[in-house]
Amino acid sequence: MAVRPAVVPDLPRSLYLETTNRCDSECQTCIRTFASLEPPADLTLAQVQAIVEQLPGLDRVVLHGIGEPLLNREIFDIVHWLKTRVATVLFNSDAISLTAPRARRLIESGLDEYRVSMDAATAATYRRLRGVEQFDRVVGNVRRLVELERELERSTPKVSLWFTATRANLEELPAFVKLAAGAGIREVYVQRLVFNGLGLASEENALHRRLLARDQAVLSEATHTAADLGIALRASGLTTPLDSLKGDASHPRHWAGCQRPWTLAYVTANGNVLPCCISPWVARDYRGLVLGNAFRERLADIWNGERYRRFRTDFESDAPPDPCRGCGLLWSI
Repeated sequence: MAVRPAVVPDLPRSLYLETTNRCDSECQTCIRTFASLEPPADLTLAQVQAIVEQLPGLDRVVLHGIGEPLLNREIFDIVHWLKTRVATVLFNSDAISLTAPRARRLIESGLDEYRVSMDAATAATYRRLRGVEQFDRVVGNVRRLVELERELERSTPKVSLWFTATRANLEELPAFVKLAAGAGIREVYVQRLVFNGLGLASEENALHRRLLARDQAVLSEATHTAADLGIALRASGLTTPLDSLKGDASHPRHWAGCQRPWTLAYVTANGNVLPCCISPWVARDYRGLVLGNAFRERLADIWNGERYRRFRTDFESDAPPDPCRGCGLLWSI
């Protein structure tokens, strides 16, 4: 495989904006529950505009990071403005604060995709994993959003349910697929656990390359249930849940399939530019992860600055950069 260049002539076409680093969940697999990487902050519409206007070739903006986007008071205005400039705008959400008025505004904003992270099919497992007693509220909020879209005869945002598969919840995946079908949702995505040793984000709780016979049977049941109900059951990385969780142990440079250092930028709520949205979850040296600050520097200067060039050079070596050491092929997109 040819070594990719450290300098990238084209600016990123995909941009991740952490619209807030505040959250109303206390997920036991999330770095935010156990550590404060940056001061609390929300991106303003003006800040989003200043960043996006530097990237005329953008075709996709993702509005999530470490935090719940719906807590940003300007989120609907941000989405509405972005849709005048960018083809695709989406974000992940816990849907806790998706009240009826907000559901209507979400639809009217023009958002293309609304990805609901739930991780459980029962209230007890939801409470264990997500850290709050909000299961019934979330299910009700999501059902109301889907119903409102039907009433308004709108096809967007496309709503999907997301499930981070672990030893603590895999048995509920078939029921999770049924939950999606009951809410009128046609897509379910399974993600791999990003583990860092905090809370339930532990190596013991991870399934990647650790599948037992029972685990594979549950995945098979979920796959058949999805097919019977007309649900698209996918894994992040455009693969199947089984293929994603089985992984490829034979690949010596398991991080090498990633294109992110050459194709996208991630900006935190404080303006810090990171190589991707996964990196803060696993980096041992967070300060060393920062490649620049979009509030103080031009993105073009950051994109091919010394720190970004060094990151790409290290990425192409046999010793990956700090946050990439635990990543793998077909990671989330």
